[in-house]
Amino acid sequence: MFLERLRQSFSSHAKRIAVETPRGRYTFAELQQSAERVAALLRSRGVEPGDRVILLMAAKEPFLLGYLGALWCGAVPLPLNPGLKLPEVSYFARDSEAKLAIVDVTTAVIALQVQESVTSFGEPISTADILTAPMPQAFRGHDAQPDDPALILYSSGTTGEPKGVVHTQANLAAAVAAIAAAWRFTPDDVLANVLPLFHIHGLSFATNVSLLAGGTMLIGDGFHPARTLDLIDRATVFMAVPPYYYALLQCDEFRERAARWTQLRLATCGSAPIRADVLPELESILGRPVINRYGMTECHVLTSLPLDGPWPHGSVGVPLDGIEVVVRGDDGTMSLPGSVGRVFARGPNLFREYWRQPAATAECFDADGWFDTGDVGQCDDRGFLTLVGRSTELIIVGGFNVYPAVVERVVNECPGVREAAVVGVPDDTRGERVAAFVVADDSTLVPRRVRDFCRERLADYQCPTIVELVPSLPRNALGKVLKRELRASR
Repeated sequence: MFLERLRQSFSSHAKRIAVETPRGRYTFAELQQSAERVAALLRSRGVEPGDRVILLMAAKEPFLLGYLGALWCGAVPLPLNPGLKLPEVSYFARDSEAKLAIVDVTTAVIALQVQESVTSFGEPISTADILTAPMPQAFRGHDAQPDDPALILYSSGTTGEPKGVVHTQANLAAAVAAIAAAWRFTPDDVLANVLPLFHIHGLSFATNVSLLAGGTMLIGDGFHPARTLDLIDRATVFMAVPPYYYALLQCDEFRERAARWTQLRLATCGSAPIRADVLPELESILGRPVINRYGMTECHVLTSLPLDGPWPHGSVGVPLDGIEVVVRGDDGTMSLPGSVGRVFARGPNLFREYWRQPAATAECFDADGWFDTGDVGQCDDRGFLTLVGRSTELIIVGGFNVYPAVVERVVNECPGVREAAVVGVPDDTRGERVAAFVVADDSTLVPRRVRDFCRERLADYQCPTIVELVPSLPRNALGKVLKRELRASR
């Protein structure tokens, strides 16, 4: 179980440095004490095992302590992007029936507004409370069971509201262990982590793996080229998304600093592939391959390029130990090597269910436990997977998921908009950009009004950077908008 393995790691590596933040260091023993302090605080506020606790803050130190404290008292952490606006936070609080939220000075206003409209939602806890919570005189940890929920992260395709992805103690432990084994994490590793912790990449692929392996994690509150270079100077592992690498390539110091990184053994990339025209230069500067991988909120990491090679161009690698990945044709049968089909996965790393959505859960699993990832790919005769597209229309901007239905709902609320369709279009820097095609019912409507309306209601990465006024949206005979035609028009 995940919680038990965390406790074992913290005990085994008690005197080692677990985390270094811009504000200080924590040994594993100190991190465990902090987890117990926060757990006791949560219990004093009525949080019981199984209750959902929203983590809504930008600073990573209190976020990490809140995350661990929730686990230690048996609650279920529910990380959210602190850039989300009131309607989305309200939806997540209401859908999850969260007990309360841990917030900073920026997000506290939103949490208090949510409290007024969501009856199950209690008074928020501040980051100051988290950092100064007293040590309890006696603390008894929660005895977690394998099927207990351990983490909920919200994810969605392009239709309907976002769904809560429920990871259990058992499947979270299996997923993190598989990543650690594939990437050969040891207590000697030093991880530079500048990824957001509210995302599965920064929280589970990076943070959870480092904590379970007993390594040291150097945390940056956000990506900044110069400060990130300072962290990598001391790291053995760096995990990133393509925009980080693109920014480093524009940094004058990158090539000179990278030449001195003799200790850096692993650089990974996820959320989207690095542009083919950039990868050779990047790998030449790093002096090593960038390890591409394939993962998702429901499954963690499914495949990875092997550390020792080979590294086929464009491939996301082979399945991790204990995980099965297959490609099927439209008829459901296994595709021959080189044939394109739907990607299915099976293994102990997969999530248990979508939160209180049994129909949606049943729809994505077949009778034999195979999960339909919604992606399209092909395997070669050695089992290396290459993704060729997504069957869904999810947009990925700088490593963050953007759900078209959410953006469309906001655009359609803008005065002067009759209807809208949102798609992703390629972008050399951020992977994709959000494009909104708008049919107006007001002749005075201009794109800037739509963009300004969205900026007030959506996180920055969700806002359309392209707004195009069109006389009508292309549709098929059944009235469904043909989004592929909209993308092609760009």
